[in-house]
Amino acid sequence: MSDHDHIERQGRSLRRTVNAVALSIACLIGVGVPAGYAVVGYGFESSRAAFRVQLGAHRLSRFIYENAVMWQYQTVRLAEVVELPEASMEGAREWIFDQDGNQIFSGGTQASRFELSRVAPVVVAGATVGSFQFSVPLDPLLRRLGIVSLLSILLSLGSYFAVRVLPLRALDRALRELSAANAVISRKNADLLDQNQSLEAREVELRRAEATLTQRSGQLVEAQRMGKIGDWSYRLGDDDIWWSPELYSLLEYDPVSFRTSHAAVVGGYIDDGAQRVLEAQAEVARTGAIKSVDIKYRRGDNSIGDLVVTNKATSDADGHIIGFHGTIQDISERKRAEEQLEQLAYHDPLTALANRALFHRELNSLLVRQLVGKSGALLLLDLDRFKEVNDSLGHAAGDELLVRVAHLLSRQLGSRHVLSRLGGDEFAIIVRSYTALAEVETLAAQVISAIADPISLSSGEVLVGASIGIALFPHDGNNVGDLLRHADLALYQAKEEGRGRAKIFNPDMSEIVQHKIALARDLRGAVQQNCGLAVHYQPQADLSSGRVVGFEALLRWNHPVRGNVPPAEFIPIAESSQLICDLGLWVLRAATNQAKRWIDAGEPPREVAVNVSAAQIWHSDFIGDVVRVLNETRLPPHLLCLELTESLMADHAVGRVRKVLTELKKLGVTLALDDFGTDYSSLGYLTQLPFDKLKIDRIFIDGIAESARARKLLEGIVALGRGLGMTIVAEGAEKVAEVEILRSFRCDMVQGYVYARPMIGSEAIAFARSKDHDADAGLMTVQAAVA
Repeated sequence: MSDHDHIERQGRSLRRTVNAVALSIACLIGVGVPAGYAVVGYGFESSRAAFRVQLGAHRLSRFIYENAVMWQYQTVRLAEVVELPEASMEGAREWIFDQDGNQIFSGGTQASRFELSRVAPVVVAGATVGSFQFSVPLDPLLRRLGIVSLLSILLSLGSYFAVRVLPLRALDRALRELSAANAVISRKNADLLDQNQSLEAREVELRRAEATLTQRSGQLVEAQRMGKIGDWSYRLGDDDIWWSPELYSLLEYDPVSFRTSHAAVVGGYIDDGAQRVLEAQAEVARTGAIKSVDIKYRRGDNSIGDLVVTNKATSDADGHIIGFHGTIQDISERKRAEEQLEQLAYHDPLTALANRALFHRELNSLLVRQLVGKSGALLLLDLDRFKEVNDSLGHAAGDELLVRVAHLLSRQLGSRHVLSRLGGDEFAIIVRSYTALAEVETLAAQVISAIADPISLSSGEVLVGASIGIALFPHDGNNVGDLLRHADLALYQAKEEGRGRAKIFNPDMSEIVQHKIALARDLRGAVQQNCGLAVHYQPQADLSSGRVVGFEALLRWNHPVRGNVPPAEFIPIAESSQLICDLGLWVLRAATNQAKRWIDAGEPPREVAVNVSAAQIWHSDFIGDVVRVLNETRLPPHLLCLELTESLMADHAVGRVRKVLTELKKLGVTLALDDFGTDYSSLGYLTQLPFDKLKIDRIFIDGIAESARARKLLEGIVALGRGLGMTIVAEGAEKVAEVEILRSFRCDMVQGYVYARPMIGSEAIAFARSKDHDADAGLMTVQAAVA
């Protein structure tokens, strides 16, 4: 083969390579960028719409759960539930339909030409009561897509010109000059043979031609370097693969020390890259086409690069395949851009965890390929006191807490399981497989333990804790919807049983939730209609005189069908549904009215104690409620005692509680620390907060007649309270011996069955009169004996 033919062959090969690269880049930019933008943009809008519709459905479910009666007519409240100003979407519209398909509510702006709609069922305790539809306009996305498409076309034309035209011009110029140089060499050689010129002249011409050839070859090398392209070739049966100098440079290998043997080259492929290249070459041998494949390759500096390997068959003069040749191009920058797009579409921007879209994709994929005999689990995790942190420390602290929790969970789970943040303070863990249920229970316990300790934030330490609901698959469902619903029911049960625990779904939970929903609905009706509720009063006796000096107001509920419902059953339901605020205000107003009526009837002034829930402090205008009730009833403020439990004083809320209690003290009411020693016990609360009374829980009273250690502990608590100038009230005394011990410890007041059970108002005041009569008779006897 002549030099001229060789140059022409190399030139054609390089032209095809440059054309292919230029066309690929132009198509990638002109088509791939708008298409990628459209797919990512549509997916993003779809994810946002799906998230908003799921969030709206979830918020509607909570609202309907709390307002089961006449919720369809509360359009203003429904609008507040589904329309979120902080997460609004321009042009978005919402509809709420009942279970018969009737429209209950519609909101939003005028309909757009192109819209994306998503519908989600509104499920309350496993029962579908309606649906929520959310639409977001696609016009902004289409306008942005048009701009991106225009820019991409312009950029692709520029790229095509830069990558194809300029290198080809340089290539053609080099080839022309090489051909010219070759012609010169040929002509000179012919002239030298014909004219028998001197050897000296021939050597000069040859050196000149070689210099030109070297210069033009350098231009070819530069064109390849600009495109990050290198050549390779392999002859069947050879031990080594030929690499061009550009390829050595591209892959960071030293051509002197690195031998491109077949084994060494194949050893650089990552994962199944070598196998896919061999498969591509087999296809090339069968079809004669050019085949490219994307692979990952370990460079000489030990870094990993993304490459595209182009394969073409090499044939002899008879058309038989004798090997392969092609090019390798570095596409690492393009791959990094694609990975960044993936990160934006499927990860939570706050915690960097998988978002709801990726969670659904992973769980769906796992359910599809789940093997027979294999089991997995879905764990839904909800932070127990996250709302308190948000309310007391602000949203910035709440976001910081979510990031810290995500870090703790990631460190605990490692890469064995899939961890996602579904939204708010709700996380999901997918256990791909397990062999024994104990493995899932142990994992849940470890996760709860990891979050149980105090968590340090910029504004201080907080205690939150977590509850977990578990659904097993395929046992509890074989699709994402069923598993989420069942895990959510288990999570609800875990919170109902005291939080900080994990519960595994069982079918009975649905019935339990339905029962509690019905009970909550009836309780709300009882409050609204003032029917079935009553306040009973348990006397509080002064140990020195035996007189009744006060009463504790206790709520009782007589259900029209179920009869008397124990407070231990309906109070937790009221607290979980925020109905406790309405109940607390109802009891406060009823108790103060009763106390004022007794005074107006000529009874001696006696204090009435009312329990205050933490929810009344956090979620209502409690100070305003107390002021309004005192003004309505005209009860002297010092005769109203407000009892607050230690659970209100979580570390991150002491400042806010102090402010509320200080405002209440300014009103003149009496404050009591109830159930002392049973919850967040801290001696600091007794000095930091303005309590007048210390109520000792019955767990410290029970057994003091038999246990010396119990007596010592109780004596210390009484002495502590008296030392701080507080009135000491002992709750739950049931034996006369216990009363005598309390009297010997100089306890001020006692309340318990040893004196009286809670009773209706008329019976309570009659009991107080009888104790006053007994005290007066005893005093007269003592005076007579002294006289």
